Amino acid sequence: MYDDLAHLYDLFIDWPARLKNELPLLDRLGLGEPGSNVVDVACGTGHHALAWAERGHRVVALDAAREMIEQAKASDAAGLVDWRIGTFTDAPADGKADVLVCLGTSLPHAATTEEYRAALAAFARSLRPGGRLIVHSRNLPKTLAAGERFLPPLARKRGNETVLFWRFYDLLPPDQVDFHLVILREDAGKWTHTVLTSRLCVVSARVLGEMARAAGFQSVRLCGHLDGRPYDLMGSPDLVLLAERG
Repeated sequence: MYDDLAHLYDLFIDWPARLKNELPLLDRLGLGEPGSNVVDVACGTGHHALAWAERGHRVVALDAAREMIEQAKASDAAGLVDWRIGTFTDAPADGKADVLVCLGTSLPHAATTEEYRAALAAFARSLRPGGRLIVHSRNLPKTLAAGERFLPPLARKRGNETVLFWRFYDLLPPDQVDFHLVILREDAGKWTHTVLTSRLCVVSARVLGEMARAAGFQSVRLCGHLDGRPYDLMGSPDLVLLAERG
């Protein structure tokens, strides 16, 4: 899905607004000190990673989609970031990272609970003792529990072209959803469409916390937003895992 989306990903995401909102919140969660070793897993086109590198962090960033990494490299003329192609379990296993982040509903792309556990174990191997883990996603347990299938459409302009992004889920209880992204493009009065689909594994906050502890994390917190507010199944927009490697 994401290799196919790469050429439109930076149009799909409002990066100036997202970084303005998220970077201060992430600073308060442990990314505020320049010079930290940061691992960004599922980095996409690399905007977070590059922002941290420009602020003095040493950053390794990886994504499973080759096209995403190629775009990230193209935007990093100074070569500030160590860009790599890899999945969750390809996070550096050297135990040197001060912070590991996995943002943007990335971890649910682990196909099974076993793959979740393997990912969290890999994250633990990447962090030094006391290193901080930040995993963020949409509150998919609420999506399943409430039957919320449709997200608001997003309209974007690129030159003379109009691009509409329409996102919705097929709910597959007890623990999966299919995420669909319909891309409608209008240029010179002609419309075309593309449909991309990815299956997501839904893990409850309780089980996610148990998995983190089993992987060797401590001080585990489950939050409903990157601002640290408490998690509530039916009220939180997000599910955020915060922890420290033991």
